Amino acid sequence: MANFQNAIKKITQAINYLENEAPVVMGTEAVNHYKDSFDKQGFTDRSLEKWEEVERRKPSSPWRGFQYGSTVGRPGKKRRKPNSQTNYSPAAEKRPILSGQTQELMHNIEWQKKGNGVVVTANTPYSKIHNEGGPMQIFGKTSSTMKKRQFMGQSQVLRDKIRAIIYEDLKRIFK
Repeated sequence: MANFQNAIKKITQAINYLENEAPVVMGTEAVNHYKDSFDKQGFTDRSLEKWEEVERRKPSSPWRGFQYGSTVGRPGKKRRKPNSQTNYSPAAEKRPILSGQTQELMHNIEWQKKGNGVVVTANTPYSKIHNEGGPMQIFGKTSSTMKKRQFMGQSQVLRDKIRAIIYEDLKRIFK
């Protein structure tokens, strides 16, 4: 009888873990994995896929060192006068890809429990275009295509990591 009651206790603990703690593990690991994309400057599904270089870091680009939000004229040969000041910033030229001054895109990755799992979102108006790429307008005027710089999505590495953590936690419960 004692073994039966002990088994019931462990099953109850496992159910409690799966309902309450496992979603925290899944959400936290997912957010950390996606935020890691910003440090690695690429997305990891099975392996790391580096993002394409940005114009503000290319030495030959008219956008080199471009600092968004500057009050000085925007880049482009047509708009520049010889020896005129531009919105060049050495810091902008060195800043990692998809990492603005506030790092708003990275800091707005969140998770919430949904049913038996979690939903992870990036809550900025521009997160989808960065993650998926596609048509866009530069300063609301010139049409261009944003390069895909995926920072979140399906990831085999993330799934494997979450499975391993949950497996070890359940193993500890049933010890």
